[in-house]
Amino acid sequence: MQNAKIYSMLVSLIALAGTLLSSSVISSLTNSATITSSGKIVTTSPLHIDGRYIKNSFNRTIMLRGVNKVEFADDPDGIWMSNTMWNDGNVAAELDAMKSWGINVIRCHMSVETWKFNIGPNSGHPASPYCTLPAREAIKRLIVMAAERGMYVILDGYTVRSYWSGGNQDPLPYPPYQTSARASEVIASEAEFVDWWVSVAKELKVYPNVLFELWNEPHGDEAAQASWKRVAQQCINAIRSEGAQQIIILQWGYGVWAGLASGDGEGMEWILDFNLTDPLGNILYSTHVYRIYGGCGLWQYLESEKGTPFGYLYDDVKMAFQIEKLDWVGDVLNKPLFIGETGCDLMWTGDELQRELIAWNNTLKIFNEWGLHYAAFWWREIGTFPLHYGPPNFSPTNSGQILKDNL
Repeated sequence: MQNAKIYSMLVSLIALAGTLLSSSVISSLTNSATITSSGKIVTTSPLHIDGRYIKNSFNRTIMLRGVNKVEFADDPDGIWMSNTMWNDGNVAAELDAMKSWGINVIRCHMSVETWKFNIGPNSGHPASPYCTLPAREAIKRLIVMAAERGMYVILDGYTVRSYWSGGNQDPLPYPPYQTSARASEVIASEAEFVDWWVSVAKELKVYPNVLFELWNEPHGDEAAQASWKRVAQQCINAIRSEGAQQIIILQWGYGVWAGLASGDGEGMEWILDFNLTDPLGNILYSTHVYRIYGGCGLWQYLESEKGTPFGYLYDDVKMAFQIEKLDWVGDVLNKPLFIGETGCDLMWTGDELQRELIAWNNTLKIFNEWGLHYAAFWWREIGTFPLHYGPPNFSPTNSGQILKDNL
């Protein structure tokens, strides 16, 4: 009952403000208020880009710092508390654990087919026995539950098919670049992929705490790059035509790397080549940074002298990031940069593990110093980059503790 009274008061105040404020300001107020099925009033301020900064509707600078939660690529309603069957309590428990770390953004891999066909428990799909909710409802519930905690959700396309139907990390989501099994049965052309994003935007544009990432690690030869540049612009245009104002995240390539002795590498120069346009100016560029793949710098031909092939000391990591032009995006292009994935490889042992942990701390320290946005990989207890030891306590691994300390 108290929630209803508060909401009634809020509506009255907004109505009163209508006599005093312009319609654009009223729209800003009402767009940042979402009433959820739980009866809670959630004020989640939509984000926009202002120069090199991400700001909310109150013109406050927001730093997106969080984790990757990847299981929507596998399962229509994700995996929560190690359970493939959606339960609101399980989702709330994980979100609360994230929030306690200081996390304010969750980056979620998506399967194209589970959203497109709204795969659920009664769909007759190989994933159907492993879910409680259809994909679209689960994603919407997650967005709302995140908003209740002041958290943002990034949805990124990762695979055309889901894990249960032969999904793979498709280089690009349309022919001839797909690698998932029978992927062309889901997305048969560039136009169908654009239409997929239209369907996402149409249903999710009302949620102010969601961001759209067109595709995870799009990569390929020059022809693929030219294709992606064209399709990405078409997606941006189509999303805006649908009325969605959310930030759109764009990447090219797997990530960045740098030669510490040679000064060569792969960085962020592709932004100039893409030269994409958005009537709202809400394009957020992204890349991935992993030490194991050269993101913190490589000591080509100097491994014996340095004792490691990879950079790890603060000055070396900083030099690598400068070669990769991570600072250049903000300092020269005056644009924000989102590090969509960055992780600490805990498969190392001995001295190299200690170097990896030092490099991880230096990586996050520099990101913070430079005002970069980032999502650590990954919020799981398994694999190469685990950040915690699993439910119910989500106790941090060594790398997870370093992340917590830097958030």
